[in-house]
Amino acid sequence: MSDLQIADDTVLHKTNERYKCPTCEKPVKYFCYHCFNVVGMDRTQVPTVKLPVHLDVIKHEKEHDGKSTAIHARVLAPEDVSLYGYGQIPTYEQPERTLLLFPGPNAKTLNEIPRESFDRIVVLDGTWRQATRMARDAPQLQGLQQITIAPRKTNFWRFQQKSENHLATIEAIYYTYREYAEAYESEDGTGAYHGQYDNLMFYYRFFYNLIQSRYKNNHTRTFNPRHQKNYIQYDDESGKPGDNNDDTENKRIDDHNSGTPVDKKQKLDTDKDGDTKKLDD
Repeated sequence: MSDLQIADDTVLHKTNERYKCPTCEKPVKYFCYHCFNVVGMDRTQVPTVKLPVHLDVIKHEKEHDGKSTAIHARVLAPEDVSLYGYGQIPTYEQPERTLLLFPGPNAKTLNEIPRESFDRIVVLDGTWRQATRMARDAPQLQGLQQITIAPRKTNFWRFQQKSENHLATIEAIYYTYREYAEAYESEDGTGAYHGQYDNLMFYYRFFYNLIQSRYKNNHTRTFNPRHQKNYIQYDDESGKPGDNNDDTENKRIDDHNSGTPVDKKQKLDTDKDGDTKKLDD
């Protein structure tokens, strides 16, 4: 992510405690997962992203708030992102003008779709299995034109049993709007992208770097060996043998941010096929 044009995140590194959300008064760190308020800093210290097409995020009921990277988009692009629970999916009056990010057999890329033919994009937030069930079973999502994005390797820190091309939700959102820019916003027709949506990755890059630093700076801690090889970018690039400590550490970070107490003996609540966040093969 070093090549992305993301705003300086020093203010996040200086935040060492939780603050009460001004709306729900729940103690949280960085932002509220329920009210989407920025906490512990002035809102102007966090970038605001303007999206060219409104985004609806449909969050599976079993997707824990503290694990949901889709919430990053709602916080960073508050005017252009709506977040719905699975039981709150809106009815789209013009389904033919709504795109669903899901790699079904008839999915198209954005450069195959005329820009004037749609005015909303829907993204599903959950594990791959949960997203598949939502796309298959939710009546409101039937009849939507499915779209797909180019395969990319995830940087997500949670272990998953799917391939490295299964992205965290915020990664899928970011690459969707990046491909939107390449398809429709290139002034010279070359498909060049100029970083206008990179700040969607503001929180994601911060948490990624936080995970990296916690392992690189503590040589007694080793990373999950089931994860992609050399996920932790040690300075000598030699890699390290790992164990299963990372799930506990990742849960600790998620729970600390979202205000949920951490029980060291508590088992992770993960889907049978792992905590993959989707969305493309």
